[in-house]
Amino acid sequence: MRLLRTLQLLIPGVATFLLGACQTVTPSTRISQNPVMYNMLSTEHKVLVQQGRICEGMSKDAVFLAWGKPNTPPVTGQQNGVSYEKWVYATYQPVMVDTVSVGLGCDSFWHGAGLGTSTAYVPQENAWVMFQNNIVTAWEERR
Repeated sequence: MRLLRTLQLLIPGVATFLLGACQTVTPSTRISQNPVMYNMLSTEHKVLVQQGRICEGMSKDAVFLAWGKPNTPPVTGQQNGVSYEKWVYATYQPVMVDTVSVGLGCDSFWHGAGLGTSTAYVPQENAWVMFQNNIVTAWEERR
């Protein structure tokens, strides 16, 4: 009975967590979660953000609202004496890989081996944005 009650309490919370984790975050979602950030943008940048697009001259906030957070930590450096920050966006592509498995029994005798394939997921850069002084100076999106 106690187990049943515990499950009744846990299941709604777990379901809510899993459904929330599966939600797609869009520019509209980020705008609704960050209205002050959005309202500080120019009219032109608001239109682009709503469409999930960016342009040179946009702020980091505008890029975040349009494209979200980058998949990797920002890369920073200097170019011609000017500091820059680069955001990289990636998707994960499935790649089939050959696998070899070897197993030993509990008594350390040869138990078995096998060949097979499995799927690995490799990051593939599909967009980047370059900022200088928190403003977009260059960007590229591969479709």
